[in-house]
Amino acid sequence: MKAPEDDFYLARHVLDNNIVSREALLECLFQLTQERKSGSPRPLGVILASKGLLTEAEVSRVLSGRERPSGSWSLLSDEKVGNLLVRSGLITQENVEECLRLQQEMQVSGKAPPPLGELVVHRGYATERQILRVLAYQNKMLFACAGCGVRVRAAPPPPGNRYRCKSCGQSLAPLESPVPPAAPSALPLRETERGEDTQFEIDRAVSAYVKQKGQVRRDQLREAQRLQMEFSRFGLVVPLLELLRRAGSISWQQQRELEQMDFARIVQQPDWKGQTIPGYRLRARIASGGFAAIWTAETLFERREVAVKVLHPERAKDPRAVARFEWEAMLLRRFNCPYIVRGIDHGFERGQHYLVMEYVEGRSLGQLLSETGAFPVRSAIGAARQVAEALRYLHAEGYLHRDVKPDNALIDGRERVKLCDLGFAVPIPQHAAEGPHKPTAVGTAGYIPPEVLRGETDVKVGSDIYSLGILLYALLTGHEPFEGASSEEVVTSQIESGMPVPNLMLVDAPPVVVLFLKRLMHPDRTKRFPAVVEVLAAMDQLLTVL
Repeated sequence: MKAPEDDFYLARHVLDNNIVSREALLECLFQLTQERKSGSPRPLGVILASKGLLTEAEVSRVLSGRERPSGSWSLLSDEKVGNLLVRSGLITQENVEECLRLQQEMQVSGKAPPPLGELVVHRGYATERQILRVLAYQNKMLFACAGCGVRVRAAPPPPGNRYRCKSCGQSLAPLESPVPPAAPSALPLRETERGEDTQFEIDRAVSAYVKQKGQVRRDQLREAQRLQMEFSRFGLVVPLLELLRRAGSISWQQQRELEQMDFARIVQQPDWKGQTIPGYRLRARIASGGFAAIWTAETLFERREVAVKVLHPERAKDPRAVARFEWEAMLLRRFNCPYIVRGIDHGFERGQHYLVMEYVEGRSLGQLLSETGAFPVRSAIGAARQVAEALRYLHAEGYLHRDVKPDNALIDGRERVKLCDLGFAVPIPQHAAEGPHKPTAVGTAGYIPPEVLRGETDVKVGSDIYSLGILLYALLTGHEPFEGASSEEVVTSQIESGMPVPNLMLVDAPPVVVLFLKRLMHPDRTKRFPAVVEVLAAMDQLLTVL
């Protein structure tokens, strides 16, 4: 929820002119956010007056001068916004130039181009929260100490004042000025203004640490980051640790313990600077497809091995691909099943969408097939049974997987199998689709069930059961039942041939296994197993006689 512009102006004015202390303003803003949650927020001026920090007359006098805003309220040009974003390390100069070209193309075509910040968000290079966070620093200046040479970024001091270095006590001068300005008094640099050019990295490190250590829940962290963004729009830069403590997510003691870790020092270390994803050190790429690449990685603060899935940059420009990626991340973090790869973390940093998952030391069933060929019958059924366990959990949670195949099932050295890639998962439809619209045939050619290819609307759990049957067929024979030069050719041949049953003569297994497989893959979904529970029961019976 956006605060009125009067509140923004008032907060920046009283802070920049030292009329209200940072601590007092922060308390008022916390109260304002609480009142917004209750649905009856008062203007910031009323809250300031109720606490005796300003009189009503003073509030009116400040707001009456809003027609002549100070320099900190002047609009930045798109070029300057771009420079700020590049300097912060949020995006690259190439990203800025691309967005500026798009603006020019819109102008040539007669369209009104959106501001650069909106284009950056729309292109997926940064989030709105990150853009606003950077713009909160727009009125800061770089100061240098004449004595020890330390550099800090801070808001300009009030007229007639200057900052004093906390390290050596000498004056801090604007970097552009060779001579420190004369001033009647020296102001100690406030803690929140020391090293603000590294505060972005400090907050990223804090976020990574508390997530990896499990010290706060993801929703608590999101709320603190939301407050941080909102307060930055009022001109207040509040460290993430302070907001986590004020919001009750961590205690005073925890805040002190975390501050003693000296995150400012951590973010200057090679370990941190060499990261692509904050908190994770990428090691080796273990898989790459048309959608994303998967890397092995080590958590910086736990030294635990994980897998990191990174969306390809060209895919990040497609809103549908980004939505699918975020949907998969949400589901993997939500589900808790030993037969489904567990999601650990996900986010968007410096132009990259990433998903952190548990690391399964092994290969996919598809890779194993290509290396060793067909599985022994018992091993094939054992692997498929674990995939079926994952499907039973998914269906019980109300979801279809829609892309069951050997490449989406990982097997480790102990033959434990975990299902992955939930990007195509959808809630199980409760009713047939109405009107002329047909469900989109998503998934992998050769594994898509006939009812989906025929455009039937009431697609239920039988579709995953069919794909499970194709997976088992591939494990038993060493190849997929339907092949072609392209995905389109595979689908077309299936439709034109009337959705045939795969050639069961190629299955080297006892007749009871072949009959079971035939039922799994039956083109008529009414003749398949009605639920995965019955599939599992049949598999258990097979395993007792094999």
